[in-house]
Amino acid sequence: MLNYNLKLFSYNDLFNHFVHLDLNKKLPSKILLVGQEGIGKTTFAMHFINYLFSKKETTHYNITKNLINSSSKSFGLVNNLSHPNFFYISKVVGKQNIDIDQVRNMINFLNKSSFDNKKKIIFINGAEDLNLNSSNSLLKSLEESSDQNFFILTQNVNRRISDTIKSRCLTYQLYFDYTHNKNIIDDYFKKNLYDELNDDFKSIKVSPSFLINHIIFIQENELELKSSDVKKVIHYIIDNKSYIKNSFIINNFQIYIEIYFMKMYSKTKDYKYYDSFLKSISENHLNMKFNLDLDSYFIQFENKYFNI
Repeated sequence: MLNYNLKLFSYNDLFNHFVHLDLNKKLPSKILLVGQEGIGKTTFAMHFINYLFSKKETTHYNITKNLINSSSKSFGLVNNLSHPNFFYISKVVGKQNIDIDQVRNMINFLNKSSFDNKKKIIFINGAEDLNLNSSNSLLKSLEESSDQNFFILTQNVNRRISDTIKSRCLTYQLYFDYTHNKNIIDDYFKKNLYDELNDDFKSIKVSPSFLINHIIFIQENELELKSSDVKKVIHYIIDNKSYIKNSFIINNFQIYIEIYFMKMYSKTKDYKYYDSFLKSISENHLNMKFNLDLDSYFIQFENKYFNI
């Protein structure tokens, strides 16, 4: 089951632009949404997909409020990946890449007749995770696809995708308005948790996705949200080896490091903290790349960078 907010915060102008293109039968058949990690590219795509599928339903998408009606039949089918005209691809948990078998399954889907002769929608979430073989296979489908198929892809702006795939799509850059962080977080948890966050996590621009998962991590480990500043959280991560057993920490520890050094620089205006940040990131990258001893790295990190 896919997980995203039923309310779309930010991107209203771009969403209305897509709706306008659709109503005037000018919607491109291949769209690439590019932006920073965790800013809501998936949520935007799922909202537009719901708009397209639910147009003729009584529980259609609410364009005025940018809101998905949870009673929508198409919403339930898409969310459970059982809609006959919808195909979803993303990197499988535990895998390094989107592999070619996933794209081959998509090709089989495209070769079948469309349900009710309506448009098929293919959502490739995280096109940067395609490997060479899956990229080449997808490229062939993009080149040969008819206008009866609608492709929507997302890409993390910090990672590359095939230039040829990019050239086959119309690219839209997403820029997130971070003033919406509070609304997104409070809406996700159905209670006011943004104000309970430690100020370290509100003084720097970080994605709503990171903050949501940070709160979940704090709650799961029974820590106190308000008092858990970034240094305390990093200490906890290292002491409990969360960098080994928690997928969110494994993928996002670098962000905690960045928040820590940004905090220290803002307090002192000393560039040694920025230099230390770059050095620590380089050290972490080498450890991950060559599968070196992570325990040693994190102990050294704690001793070296917390005592500057």
